[in-house]
Amino acid sequence: MKWSFIPSLCTVLNLAAGTVSLLLTIHEHYRLAALMILFAALFDVFDGLLARLLHCTSEFGKQLDSLADLISFGAAPVFLVLFDQLDPRSGSGSVAAVLFVICGALRLARFNVTGTSAGFTGMPITAAGTVLALLSLITHSLQPTLLIALIALLSFLMISRIPFPSFKNKMVRK
Repeated sequence: MKWSFIPSLCTVLNLAAGTVSLLLTIHEHYRLAALMILFAALFDVFDGLLARLLHCTSEFGKQLDSLADLISFGAAPVFLVLFDQLDPRSGSGSVAAVLFVICGALRLARFNVTGTSAGFTGMPITAAGTVLALLSLITHSLQPTLLIALIALLSFLMISRIPFPSFKNKMVRK
């Protein structure tokens, strides 16, 4: 039996978890929404790991992964923080949310065009989104201005030229 569908299945589960997180945020189940983002992160690790282990990486998988990541680690976490800890009607919170999603999309597009296995240029969207989800789980005491500044910082880090390490090849022996 050919097992090459398993990495894409993990990517679809990543996307499903991110979408469920958005739905839970709409229904004000913020803790569950944050947990769904953490599940998405787990599936995101498995999709790449399994693709490398099964020797079935593909352009399709790479593009699907980016689309899933934009929902699960771009839109879902920033809307969670916006609705859970900020006023979604506030202009600055909304601008920060839009900026985060745009920078995440730019980061993913740049990686798809220039990505290497040696490391990342700019913070991966998975890391930035997971930071926001964890923040939503552990604290509700940050001042709105500080939270907006953190979203802006994470946005900048995603599109920066700062190198971030990749542990992809350290997890799979060739």
